[in-house]
Amino acid sequence: MRIFKKILLFLLISGLLFIFFKKEFFLDISGQTLKKFSSYSDIVLNEVYLSGRINESKINIIDAIDVSIGELLVNINVKNIRQNLNKLSWVKESSVYLLPMGKLEIEIYEYIPFSRYIDESNTIYLINKDGIKFKKIEDNRFENLFLLYGKDALLNINELPLIINKLNSFNFKVTKIERIDSRRWNIFFKQDFFIKLPNFNALNSLDALYKLDNNIDYNNLTFIDLRIQDRVSLKYKSVD
Repeated sequence: MRIFKKILLFLLISGLLFIFFKKEFFLDISGQTLKKFSSYSDIVLNEVYLSGRINESKINIIDAIDVSIGELLVNINVKNIRQNLNKLSWVKESSVYLLPMGKLEIEIYEYIPFSRYIDESNTIYLINKDGIKFKKIEDNRFENLFLLYGKDALLNINELPLIINKLNSFNFKVTKIERIDSRRWNIFFKQDFFIKLPNFNALNSLDALYKLDNNIDYNNLTFIDLRIQDRVSLKYKSVD
């Protein structure tokens, strides 16, 4: 009986050792096979394509993507990549696709800056034509864009693109636009004068300038007042 128990114990231990080593052998072999298989298939990331970047930092984009060549595709979360990209200052929207042969394709659509906006605390932002503040900037950045300020300026910004386009026909370079009392605009030019626009029909009021353009002396001009319909008032600097 004692010998029989020893034989059973020996067989049990031998069986367990066999199962253990067989498992380790299987895991080792399967791991090697997976590595070899991934080298010849599209289950790992081989290439990353990026389009649409103009102003956003390359470093910021790489950090947002946060993937490595050779990484298993099953570990790549396309939704997270898109969310991270959309948090970047310049990025308005993005699209992320995993394509065959281990390719990751990324398209970003950046905000188009319309002007520099100064808020009540004198903080300066880049904004698009819809008035969205998408990036805080320093005072000396993007000086080619006009400054926009004044109470409720962003609420009425949709009026400005057409106004600016019409002013461009006069070769006036807009440098600043001020919202006055939440009602109307004063528009300042590089030529060192400004225009007072009316509360209503601001765009149409500029038509009066077409009739007078050749008769206006812009030297020493302080402002052109278009606030009263069908009347153009000119104010000049005092000259000694």
